Amino acid sequence: MKQESNNLPGRAFRARWILPLSAPPIEDGVIVLKGDRIQLIGHFNRLRDDLPENLIDLGDAVIFPAFVNVHTHLEDDILEELPGNVFQYLRQSQAALNNRSAEEQKALVYQNITDCARTGTIALGDFFNTDHSTEGLEGARVFARVFHELRGFKNYEADYIIRQVQARMEQTVSQRQLTHHLGMSSPWQLSPELFRMISIRERHVAIHMAMTEAETEFMHSGKGPVKQYLLSIGDFDYSWEAPKVSPVQYFFNNRFYARHNILIHMNEVSETDIDVIKNSPAKVNVCLCPRASQTLQLRPTPVKRILEKGINICMGTESRALTGDLDMRKELRTAVDLYGVSPDTALKFATLNGAYAIGFHKEVGSLETGKTARCLVAWATGGPSNDPFEMILDDSRELVWLDNYDEQHT
Repeated sequence: MKQESNNLPGRAFRARWILPLSAPPIEDGVIVLKGDRIQLIGHFNRLRDDLPENLIDLGDAVIFPAFVNVHTHLEDDILEELPGNVFQYLRQSQAALNNRSAEEQKALVYQNITDCARTGTIALGDFFNTDHSTEGLEGARVFARVFHELRGFKNYEADYIIRQVQARMEQTVSQRQLTHHLGMSSPWQLSPELFRMISIRERHVAIHMAMTEAETEFMHSGKGPVKQYLLSIGDFDYSWEAPKVSPVQYFFNNRFYARHNILIHMNEVSETDIDVIKNSPAKVNVCLCPRASQTLQLRPTPVKRILEKGINICMGTESRALTGDLDMRKELRTAVDLYGVSPDTALKFATLNGAYAIGFHKEVGSLETGKTARCLVAWATGGPSNDPFEMILDDSRELVWLDNYDEQHT
């Protein structure tokens, strides 16, 4: 791929629509890229005298920020049989992971990273259990927080689990665009001591939270499908006592949170839970995975109530085992239908809000001077469009990386 010198004149692109997302939509807009950064953005008529000579008119197109996939599992592949519930998914995906060779696993991770790039993702949060995700991401043009997913419900095993994962993490090097963190699987898959050890070590944590009725039942009674699952894999701790509160309240009441937190799924939450999050001293983000929720037939997250409380909502694709691909545009459309939010709100979930959630908002998530030049363009089909959001949601329209436009279309 050709590298552009920062000393060369900027490249200007004119389009019917530009969506900064941090500001109102710009009709008949222009954006100037210099090197790997946005140099200028605004209305064409206001900036026309200051533009480089090599202006490219994209016509009836929309330019917008690339997607931020806050939650995915790059190690996962499509399963032969679609899981009917969370426990089937856990068993099937773990069995598939165990049955793949190291070379097969590496190839799968690279394939998934390529799929992310093909569908317009520039930043992500990944949960993984091996080191193959890290190897694939090190050479990718993507910003990533990778969470080494920890499990272990037996309190006395917490120190051993932490030491094992930290030994693996010592073999990795965090970079500006790629950082490593201890990850929390689910409240019912971690012992109190493992929770405590992670929270005192980490500034950024992510956790699958309040997905099923079974999870809530287990927290209140210590019984039900969750206990049966833990017993079946030999990971139940008989000394554990049910806290008799919701998973959200269990997490926050015990101060298992870190400075920055991503709560993933959040299907089974009450008004009290939402208030607990709102009143927490920590920074908390809620990550929706709408297609995965539909696959597992989970209750829709109460998005409008969470928004009313001013809590940041972002979005992810979850695993290909549940969705078949890592296409954030499909999550956008599903979010609009499932939660009844507007397309512009859903797009913010998948871009600017996600950038804040994983802490890369100074680089990605919106079109602003100084931010990355890697943004997206989509064209209208069947005549001019007065709705730029409809142009984005329609996945029959081609998506192109704007900073690569010359190489792809000349």
